[in-house]
Amino acid sequence: MVSAPSGAGKTRFVVDMILRYWRSVEVHSRRPVIWISPELTLDKTLKPLRDNHAFDMWFHGIDISEKNLKEKGQDAASFYQKEITEKIEGMGEDLILVLDDFPDAARALYPFLERFYNSMLRVARHRNQGIFSLQHTYAGGRNTSQSLQSNKYIVFFPRSQQNRCITFMRDHLMMQIGQARELVQRFAKLDRWMCIQMHSPVCIFCSRYLILV
Repeated sequence: MVSAPSGAGKTRFVVDMILRYWRSVEVHSRRPVIWISPELTLDKTLKPLRDNHAFDMWFHGIDISEKNLKEKGQDAASFYQKEITEKIEGMGEDLILVLDDFPDAARALYPFLERFYNSMLRVARHRNQGIFSLQHTYAGGRNTSQSLQSNKYIVFFPRSQQNRCITFMRDHLMMQIGQARELVQRFAKLDRWMCIQMHSPVCIFCSRYLILV
C-alpha cells in the first residue's frame, strides 16, 4: 500500500518503480501492468506509461470514473464483469495490478471494487500477482482494513505526513513516540519516501538507509 495525501507523490513513486523494473529486465520477461483509476485519462503523472507506445503491450488502463461508466452504457455489475474481471482473468498470472484511489470511482462500482480489492489481497500471491493500492490514508476504514493485515509493504512520504508516520509506527510497530519521531525525521532528510516491511524481519527502509525494528 502506498499511503499519502493528494500531491505527495504516490502515483509518481509507483510509475517510476514500474519504469525501473521494465527497463531492468529483458523484454520477454516484463510483467504486464493493469492500472485501475478514476483519473486514468486525466492524471498527467501517468503519461510515461499511458502515452508511451513502446509500452502498449504491457500497460493496460481501466477507467473507473463516473463519466466512463455512463459512456459505456452499462450497469455497474456488467461493467465490472466485462471491463475489470474478464480483462484481469484474461491476463493470466504474473501481472501487476495497481488500484489508484479506487474509493473515488463511480459510486455504483465501489462495492464491487472493495470486495475485489480485499479478495485480491488474500489470493493474488497464489497467482504470482503483485497488488499496489494507492490510498489517501492508511486509516481508511473498510478501504484499508484488509490491507493492513495482508500487505507486506506500506510506503509513506515522511516530509508531507510526519504525524501520520509517527502514529502508524506507534500503533502498529509498538514504538515510543519519541523513537518514532526521531526515525521519521531521519528518513525525511534522506529521501522522499520510506517503506515499512510489515512481515518478518520487520524493518524500515528508503533508497539510502535501512533499519531493523
